[in-house]
Amino acid sequence: MTAASGAEVVAPGRRLRTTTPLQRKHHVGGGSAGRRASTILSMLLMIVMALYFLVPLWWLLVSSTKSTNQIYNTNMFGFPSQLNLGYNLHWLSTYEGGAFWKWFLNSVIYAGVTGVLCTLICAMAGYTMAKYKFRGKNVMSMAVLGALMVPSAVMTIPVFLVFKELGMLNNYMSVILPLLFNPFGVYFMMVYAASAMPDELIDAGRIDGASDYGIFFRVGLRMIRPGLVTLFLITFVSTWNNFFLPLVMLTKTSLYPVTLGLQIWSTDLSSAGTGEPLYPLIIIGAVISILPMLILFPILRRYIVSGITLGSVK
Repeated sequence: MTAASGAEVVAPGRRLRTTTPLQRKHHVGGGSAGRRASTILSMLLMIVMALYFLVPLWWLLVSSTKSTNQIYNTNMFGFPSQLNLGYNLHWLSTYEGGAFWKWFLNSVIYAGVTGVLCTLICAMAGYTMAKYKFRGKNVMSMAVLGALMVPSAVMTIPVFLVFKELGMLNNYMSVILPLLFNPFGVYFMMVYAASAMPDELIDAGRIDGASDYGIFFRVGLRMIRPGLVTLFLITFVSTWNNFFLPLVMLTKTSLYPVTLGLQIWSTDLSSAGTGEPLYPLIIIGAVISILPMLILFPILRRYIVSGITLGSVK
């Protein structure tokens, strides 16, 4: 009940809490100061994290323009007075008959083919487990979750023994095939398809006479496109940076990816004949090897953001 004057009527036995303007100002000011301090601490933390990731990258970029002598005798974070970037690139392209670019192409093949095929296989498996009911579904789901607990490096030696018995070592497929079946990818797409793909669309497609394959390729892939792009990026980067599997499966130098090739150079720190250390080659090779990720992510990031808006039911 409220009086005509607008004053609040307090029930008998209750005390009305009142605050003075000074107290309200102090309370608001205190909250504002707390938020300001929290914002400043958050910004400082983000700046420290950014420096932690960017400082090594900056050193790598600067050192790629230096000769061996300049790497040791100049400021580690400053460009030299005389840039040697052109000479380093020429040396990289001609050393051992241009082996680096062969390794770079191998990495593109390994990461590109694995990324596309693994994404498609995991999408089909995850979509099936999320949208269909079949015998053994729970057991299969538990098997996928259990496989997530096993480190991939543990499976490298058994895979090597199987491929050795099949005579499939020292070729592209010996690196690509073991990476096509990714438990994380299956689980990721299963969770994503369960939330992004409405069951009503599947029912509508069946009413229109579409097959299950038609529904998946015409409708399902569009609905889960952000998940597909995300999984492709994860698979591409992990395959590009993979070192242990190619080390075990390959003995031919011509089949090495760029990660394994640069490691071989790091164990032979002086080039044959001249005795000049290979540090400039390794550094500029490392810079070039990260360019695909720096180019690929901004391009595919646009599709991730735009694909989210396609997940609504019209």
